[in-house]
Amino acid sequence: MRPLGVVQMRGRLGHRRVFRYISMAGPWAGAMLSLVVIGSIAPGFLAPANIAAIIVDVSAYILLAVGMTFVITGAGIDLSIGSVLGLSGVVMAVLVKDAGLNAVLAMVVGLVTGAVLGYVNGFLITKLKMPDIVVTLATGITYRGLILVWVGDRVLADFPPALRFLGGTRLLDGLLPVSVIVALLVVAVSDVLLYKRTKFGRYTIALGANRRAAIHAGIPVDRYKIYTYMFSGAMAALGAILLAGRFNAFNYMFGSGKEFHVIATVVIGGTSLFGGVGRLWGSLAGALLISMLINGMMYLGIHVLWEYIVIGLAIILAVALYTLTGGAKWGEVRGAA
Repeated sequence: MRPLGVVQMRGRLGHRRVFRYISMAGPWAGAMLSLVVIGSIAPGFLAPANIAAIIVDVSAYILLAVGMTFVITGAGIDLSIGSVLGLSGVVMAVLVKDAGLNAVLAMVVGLVTGAVLGYVNGFLITKLKMPDIVVTLATGITYRGLILVWVGDRVLADFPPALRFLGGTRLLDGLLPVSVIVALLVVAVSDVLLYKRTKFGRYTIALGANRRAAIHAGIPVDRYKIYTYMFSGAMAALGAILLAGRFNAFNYMFGSGKEFHVIATVVIGGTSLFGGVGRLWGSLAGALLISMLINGMMYLGIHVLWEYIVIGLAIILAVALYTLTGGAKWGEVRGAA
């Protein structure tokens, strides 16, 4: 007869394994189910041109989801990510259109701007001991205000080819958007950063799983908390580059209100709001699911305002599933996402 402790331990490991499979397969299953259900009701939804449009639409926001995955895995939250995208993009666009700066240099400055804005978030959170949600809500409002004061409702358009390349170029006779390649490469590289034994990834997971234990282990938790926000800011800036290239224009509305879309994407993808568990490929699936739902509502003639209700319910469902399957209690077997 096996000791009770052994039986309990095996039960917990089995529970973790089941949760891991659900959190990995669930987002992809949801995306496929949405594709089938909406496609059966509105056949035009499955048209190749529409599917391609969904994939292109979601590319920039996959980058935001990657940055948010790191922040949430480190037990943070970033409500400023849409405004960081907007301000980084405006800096880049103004440098190109008004200052005549080389487009490549302007994109580099835009990326640095995003990282700096993320640093501001991380600094206020760690050094002033302010809650993540309060800081990023306040900085998000501030960054959006700076955009409005600086450029107002002006549309910055007609960018050089170098700036349009990542977001607006298609390869293989128009079949393969460069933006999709960029998004997939970023997810793949970020997966290596988070889970393939890099210090940044290990410390981010440790910070989110148990901050006190991470401190006792000698991890500089404040520094790596700041790093997650800087990474998120840089990803938002890269998203701005893709959007500017795709539309050949940029204005104050870019990124506005996308914070909750991105959070929904990440949570649906299996990343734990409690911290310590991040699933980058799940975030990719979550981004596709959200994009398909929004696009599908248009095909079904559902008013765009219902989008917010759908996204809110999706977040509740994802968190409820995580809690009910024991993810919050037993944690996760750390491994590849």
